[in-house]
Amino acid sequence: MSRFVVETPKLVIEALQSPLTVEYIIIRSGDLGMRELLWAAEDAGATVYELDKRAFDGLADAKTPQPALAIVGSPVLTLDDRFARSDGRGGLFVLVDVADPGNVGTLIRTAEASGMAGVLFAGTTADALSPKVVRSSAGSVLRVPLAEVRAEDPQAIVDALRPYVDEVYATAMEGTPFTEVSGSNNAYVLGSEAHGLAAEMIEAVDRSISIPMHGQVESLNVATAGAVLAFHR
Repeated sequence: MSRFVVETPKLVIEALQSPLTVEYIIIRSGDLGMRELLWAAEDAGATVYELDKRAFDGLADAKTPQPALAIVGSPVLTLDDRFARSDGRGGLFVLVDVADPGNVGTLIRTAEASGMAGVLFAGTTADALSPKVVRSSAGSVLRVPLAEVRAEDPQAIVDALRPYVDEVYATAMEGTPFTEVSGSNNAYVLGSEAHGLAAEMIEAVDRSISIPMHGQVESLNVATAGAVLAFHR
C-alpha cells in the first residue's frame, strides 16, 4: 500500500475520523494541547510514537512544523463508482498540468465547499497527496474523491469523463461566458498556471468557457477561476 503524510494535530485528528487507514502517528515531545489527538488515536486504535524536537522537525515537511503528523494509507486514485451520478452530487474539476501544490490543494478544498463530486488529475499536475497539497486543502483531501486519468491524449481524457458528467468544459481566454452555461453535473478542465490548456485539449471538449474581466487583467489565478466556476453551478 502506498502512503502519504498528514501534518498538524487538526489534520491528524481528521485523518483518524476519515475512512482512510492511519498507520501510525508521530508527536513532538514537550508540546502541550495534544490531549484531544491522543484521545482520538486511542479511540481509533492507532499507534503513537513520540520524538524529541530535533528529530521531529527533521521529519516534518513544513518549514515551521506543528507538533504532530500521521502516516496514512493512500486511497486508490482510479476512476470508479465514487463518481457515479447516483450519488446525488455532480461536477468535477479536471486539473491538467496544474503545477503549484497550493493551487491544487485550494481547488480540492473548493470542490468540497461547493459540493462537487471530486477532482481528477491529468498530465503533470502536482501530486494529489504531497504534503503541501494536503496542507493547502485544509483536510479536504481526506474527504473529496480524487482520481488520476492516466491517458495522455486529450480526447482520451475527455472520453474517460463521459460516464460521469453531462458536459465537459475547458476554461480559456476566449469562449462562452461562464454565466451562459448551466447544469451542476459538468466537468471543468483547468490548465497550467503559465500556459493554460493546450489547443488539442480545448478542441476535444464540448465547449470552451471564459470568465469576462474588467480593466487590464488578462487572467485569474487557476484556483480563483475554479472557485468562480464551482460556485456558479
